Amino acid sequence: MTRLALVGVAIGCLGGASASAAEIEMFSAGAVAPGLARLIETFRRETGHQVRLTVAVPAVLRQRVEAGETPDVLIAPPAVVEPLVQAGKIVADTPPAVGRVGVGVTVRQDAPAPDVSSAAALRDALLAADRLVYNRASTGTYFERVVTRLGIGEQVAAKTVRYPDGTSVLEHVAKGTGREIGIGAISEIREYEAKGLRLVGPLPAELQNYTTYVAGVLTGSRSPEAARALVRFVTSPPAKAAFAATGVE
Repeated sequence: MTRLALVGVAIGCLGGASASAAEIEMFSAGAVAPGLARLIETFRRETGHQVRLTVAVPAVLRQRVEAGETPDVLIAPPAVVEPLVQAGKIVADTPPAVGRVGVGVTVRQDAPAPDVSSAAALRDALLAADRLVYNRASTGTYFERVVTRLGIGEQVAAKTVRYPDGTSVLEHVAKGTGREIGIGAISEIREYEAKGLRLVGPLPAELQNYTTYVAGVLTGSRSPEAARALVRFVTSPPAKAAFAATGVE
């Protein structure tokens, strides 16, 4: 049985098509967005509910909710979701795990792939690169610490380019030249493999970091039952199998 067929079974277990279709607004971090698109389309088809997806950096999503915006569902790291639960903006019993995403190394498909199999090899690759590109969001904040840990912060500072989000990083590398190395969420890199990028590999095990993403229903949701159904769906075992194909563990 295919992943999407399994997803259909999962939705069937949610109760089939709804007698009263709702419009669900979902805020999501970018790292899990590649897997959401097909899952949302299946959810729409099987339940009749419409889903409007907004993708942004987790910190921005938190700011928007704190400022008074009321999506129905939020998918973000626990560090973003838990304060919103404590503030009464997310229902306390709803944040189950969607999955976790590791950090990966990417280059253009026509560029030589550096060795990143160990901390020493990664250090040499970063020093040899013409340019190092990563974001200012959670992935980039972590990788900044990796660079410091490798003891090469000063050496690579002049050739480092930072962007607010992962998409901008990948767009830069895809259109770049020379020996550029990009750092990003593995799921986002995989989405760009069809756009000229190559996933060289994950960070070495001793340097790897995983960001977990959870889904919560907002207390101000206009369609709480439909929102709960969507959360149950995107955290179901068949949906997790579909997410795995995009790099979400």
